[in-house]
Amino acid sequence: MKKPLSKAIKNLYGLGDFGFGLMSQVELYFFVFFLTNVAKLSLPVVALIGSVTSIVDAVLSPFYGAIISGTKPMKWGRNRSWMLIAPPLVVIPYMFQFLKVGPEMTAAVVISLGFIISHIFWNIPWVANVSLIPVLANNPDEASFLSSRRATYTALAAIVFSYTGDPLAQFFARVTGNELIGYGILAGVTAAIMVICYWVVFKITDGYEPTGKEAMQTPSGQRVSIGGMMKSLTQNPPLVFLLLSDFFRYMVNFVMTAAALYYFTYVAQDTGKMPLYLLVGAVAQLVGAYIAAPIAKALSSRTASIVCLFGLGAFAIVGKFFALNLTAFFFFIIGVRVFLGILTSVMVSLYADTSVYARWKTGENATPFVMGLMTVSLKSAVISRGTVIPLVLALVGFVADADPAGASLELKNAVINLILLIPGIFSIVAGVILALGYKLTREKVTQYQEEIAAREAQAGA
Repeated sequence: MKKPLSKAIKNLYGLGDFGFGLMSQVELYFFVFFLTNVAKLSLPVVALIGSVTSIVDAVLSPFYGAIISGTKPMKWGRNRSWMLIAPPLVVIPYMFQFLKVGPEMTAAVVISLGFIISHIFWNIPWVANVSLIPVLANNPDEASFLSSRRATYTALAAIVFSYTGDPLAQFFARVTGNELIGYGILAGVTAAIMVICYWVVFKITDGYEPTGKEAMQTPSGQRVSIGGMMKSLTQNPPLVFLLLSDFFRYMVNFVMTAAALYYFTYVAQDTGKMPLYLLVGAVAQLVGAYIAAPIAKALSSRTASIVCLFGLGAFAIVGKFFALNLTAFFFFIIGVRVFLGILTSVMVSLYADTSVYARWKTGENATPFVMGLMTVSLKSAVISRGTVIPLVLALVGFVADADPAGASLELKNAVINLILLIPGIFSIVAGVILALGYKLTREKVTQYQEEIAAREAQAGA
């Protein structure tokens, strides 16, 4: 039997995701603004930076888990070691992502390299951290609980950043007398917080993962071959369907996020309400993440995911017909974000279940590789979201410099479709895929865990 979850793990697992979330919010909200308004790079160069960095980030996404699974465990354990050594390597490259060095093309190269290098070193510990879930959890309910903790801390980071991000950027700019340096310092400070948070998780999980020579003598510590990793994917139908479903789940979030400013500009015609929207949405998502664990325990992670995907879809599609009214819009957005908070938690635990299935099926422990594949769905959605909004707006003859006060009803409906109807359809599609293709039940996963434990105990006897 594994060790029971300690009080520290129950309360603090997810702190690494808080630090990661705080750091990544700087990029999410300020990166494009920094490139255009602070570094004052030309729009073609900004587009080039965005394209190159996004494509490289997406291409590298399958390799992070493969690195952890395919290399010999270091002395602090297969996963925990990366949470100790990789986070500090993020700080300096991430700062260079928000600095302008030299003429425009030199600056573009430095910024792009800062982006790519920092993302390599922050994605590896992110995968290692999430891969600890099946290591720590004794059963699917505990995996759901730990996933809920991650989602809760991530949502909390968004709330904290909504209050502190811009004021800190302005403060550092005033102190240094240079707006460029101010954003670089903000990136460095949040990256340093991320390092500390991951180190706390490293400390509280001591003793839960084999370390040193013991790690190499256990089945969990064996290096996984490339063939073994491929089998963990190709012989794992639940994982394939989960990846496809999760792509559409990410599209829900990304399209809604990108469409929000269009809504407040052309439909509500009050961009001053945008900060309230961000805060209300973050709080609603925090509530969803917090209640995810008891919901998953009552229904199972699989059932909770399917129910919430259909629930989100129905809520968003119905909300489309009331969204010309700002109060009604906020009501439906709160409901959608609560569902998203639950899904952010419970769908991660489904990856943990597929890693158990892969280990049972292949006899090799490729958990980091399997858990790391969720970034493939995420990065694919990041690239794909850029096609949805321009396409919908082009269909109604959108003109960027048109006066918002004169927005036609056709344009308003197109924006409402972007922020509610299309995400709702994506969510329904994700639910159908998961319901038809993901057949792993809580009972099956528990059975597989018991058989794995018996098999490995017999091998070690």
